[in-house]
This record gives sequence, structure tokens and C-alpha cells, in this order.
Amino acid sequence: MKLNQLDLTKCELQDMLEISHDAMGICSDQEMHGLLLRVSGLVPCGNIIAFLGETDTHATLRGVAKLVNVNYPAEWLETYLENGYATLDPVLLAHFRRFKPQLWSETYLGVRHNPELAFIEHAGSYGLSEGVTLGQPSKASALGSLFSFAGKDMGEHPRHMAVLAHLTPHLHVALMRTAFPPSGSRSLLTVREREVLQWMIEGKTNWETSLILCISERTVKFHVQNILAKLQSSTRGQAIAHALEQGLVGRSLASLETWLASVCPRSGSFPNPGLPPPILRQPAEVL
Repeated sequence: MKLNQLDLTKCELQDMLEISHDAMGICSDQEMHGLLLRVSGLVPCGNIIAFLGETDTHATLRGVAKLVNVNYPAEWLETYLENGYATLDPVLLAHFRRFKPQLWSETYLGVRHNPELAFIEHAGSYGLSEGVTLGQPSKASALGSLFSFAGKDMGEHPRHMAVLAHLTPHLHVALMRTAFPPSGSRSLLTVREREVLQWMIEGKTNWETSLILCISERTVKFHVQNILAKLQSSTRGQAIAHALEQGLVGRSLASLETWLASVCPRSGSFPNPGLPPPILRQPAEVL
């Protein structure tokens, strides 16, 4: 199903495009966690989990290389492991055989044996009775991704699965990057984060930056949080100072007043002595 057939609002379509774009810059568990939470704003799910599974030549799951639990009940995960449910879970078993999107209730229709039926009932007692599971295999290794979005209303409309199916390739790449990050990627900002940071330097608010970049204010806040985390900063002023010190972005002399305002607690005071002074660059050095 194509995007223009998904009955999406303009805001939902924008969110999908932004999530797809931002997935290219995901490098950490924290960023992956935040990205998946944003997906939950597009479909009626209450619990999300993602992991990379290691499979053998018979497409049997042998281990987990990476797991990001957004908000699955911890008690259920412990119970799942203790009872060896990976050998009974019909959705999990079917997933790594064919990597096709599954609506749980449809997969459960084919279950006939008591152990599997007991598993389904047990999962339901934790509010995990309906959901959608998707993922894809890695072309370069014996790994495959799994993304499960649980919610009692996930089967009410085919658009929910279609939205997730469209996002799955982007989520897969993002999850792979968290497990096998490119060298030095954790300390680098993505293209979009550099754009947001540059407008932070110019003194723009999140709302003003969202208008300039034609993205939502919520997405700008997401990028600002990532910038602060990557630069190990607690405030926007610290992030700006650290970025300038590391040469991640440049600035013109005209922006000096903005920098001073961002690090001074009040008008007329001196900059915070704990922060480095601004690095003045010629306009040609501005990135």
C-alpha cells in the first residue's frame, strides 16, 4: 500500500517522513528508544520491543545480538525467558522463517496445540493479546530484526500494519547501527542535528527552527535532546560552546552576541567560567 493510500493526515505523513529521515542518523540505544516512541504516535500501540536475532541455516533463532525494550513489561520478559516461550511463540517462530508482517490474531488462528494456546493466554494476561510484528533479514549476516507493536486496537484497520511496513526498512537500518555503529559515529552529529544546532547558535527557538526547516516542533525537540546527549551538555548554551570547541560547527562574528546571551545567566554578567570562550571563525569556515 502506497503512502497516498494510507488515509494519513498531513501531520502524520510529515511524521512518517521525518522518522524515515531521522532513522539514518540513529547510533545509540537512547536514540533508538526515542525513535520507536515516535512511531507509537502513528499507530494505537501501548508496548514496543525490538531486537536483532541470530539465526542458523534453518532460520531457527539461536540468540539475541541486540535488544531495545521500549515499554514491554519487564516481568513478562522474565517470564518469557524462564518458561522458554521462544520455542512456543507462534509469531516469533513464523517471523524468522519468512519475515512477513504479522497481525498476531491472524497468526493465532492456526494454533491448535495446548502449549501454544497456553502461551497465548498467558501473554494476554499481561495485556499482550494483539499486535503487529515486522522485521527483515540482514543481507550481510545471519541476523534479522524484529519489531513488535502491541495494542488491542492494532488490528482494527489495515493502515496500522501498512504504516509500520513502510517504516520497517528504516527501523531495521537504525537498529543495526546501534548494534554495529560506524567508527566514531557516536561523537558525530547527523546532518539534521547539525542544521538544528546551527539555528540554536543563531538564537532560534524550537518553534522558529521547526518553521525554518519545515519539520515539527516535536522533532526539533527530539534533535535538541540528541545534541545535548552527544555533546554531554545539560543546557543549550553548553552544547553550543562544546560544539564550537570541537569544531563541529562554525559561526560568524555576527553571532557572538547570541553566544554570550546563551551562556550568561543575566544581562551584564560575565560568561560562565566553566564554559570555553567562543571560537571566532572567518565566514569561509562556517559549515
